[in-house]
Amino acid sequence: MLHLLYNPHADGGKGTESAQEAAAALQGAGLEVNCTDSASIELNEFCKGLKEGDELAILGGDGTLNYFINHIEEIPNVPVYLYAAGTGNDFLNDIKEYVEPVNNLYRINNFLVGLPRVEVKGKTYRFINGIGFGVDGECCVVAEEKLKAGETDINYSKISISLLLGPFIPRKATVTIDGGEPLTFEGVWLASCMNGRYYGGGMKIAPDQKRNSDFLTFVCVNKKGRIRTLLAFPGIQKGKHVGKKWAYFQQGKCVEVTFDQPCGLQIDGEVVPEVTTYKAYLA
Repeated sequence: MLHLLYNPHADGGKGTESAQEAAAALQGAGLEVNCTDSASIELNEFCKGLKEGDELAILGGDGTLNYFINHIEEIPNVPVYLYAAGTGNDFLNDIKEYVEPVNNLYRINNFLVGLPRVEVKGKTYRFINGIGFGVDGECCVVAEEKLKAGETDINYSKISISLLLGPFIPRKATVTIDGGEPLTFEGVWLASCMNGRYYGGGMKIAPDQKRNSDFLTFVCVNKKGRIRTLLAFPGIQKGKHVGKKWAYFQQGKCVEVTFDQPCGLQIDGEVVPEVTTYKAYLA
């Protein structure tokens, strides 16, 4: 039995419809499918109840995966797949060169072990792709506000441009990596910590980061004016900021970042507003 987990509120509220379409496609391929609304069950108990012969498919993108890994104690001892859907698929973008899908099912067990954690505002979360702190975090804050106001056509690029040109104020950041000497950065636009290469809908922010490695990658973009930073973003999108004097990279197992003023933070696209500090680490 293939258990297909879905979120009815995902994909602009079309999660149930997407699940029905996915189930029909899988059944057409000869699979026995059981659709389960992840919001209607105790997810940890559900996963514990899976038995030999069961398989689990997660329908969605980065947000759905983030919800899954933060609502279970351990990865089920059954085949776990991603059935790609939704609007954000940075995880799939990162792994698809290593995983050959069958019936649009990507086996992801190997990518769910040893996940890094982030501590923020007294809580600890696992994360799949990375932490965005700065203009990228604020972009997600604005997008969430628009969604709550009933807007459905959210353009993250337009939000980022408006923030870069206007209200976002670059921060001063203090960064400590693996307990070393604190580093100070002025005029910081973003200070991210990555487990994968991509976030923000395809931005290749950490081109050299490798999943299942023994390090995370810290990325800081700073010391550029508003217009120059805006003009640099297409290059950052493609990962061409490596080696630029305004882009700092360092790898490590534990990254602690503190801003001098509160700022939005995103974890795999999930928003935590008004943050001053975070700690990301490999357990």
